[in-house]
Amino acid sequence: MMGSTEDPKLEDGKAVAGAVFGAVGVYGVFLVFCASQAYLHKRENARGAIALS
Repeated sequence: MMGSTEDPKLEDGKAVAGAVFGAVGVYGVFLVFCASQAYLHKRENARGAIALS
């Protein structure tokens, strides 16, 4: 992440780390949300309440 010579500056490692961990957090929330939607769909489909096809 910090191998570049121009952007971001090598002295600004904390900002780079914050951006990377922020992206990981957003991705984690997205993953949890999508997994919960898949779980709810599977649960409702097992009852025969909805059909997508």
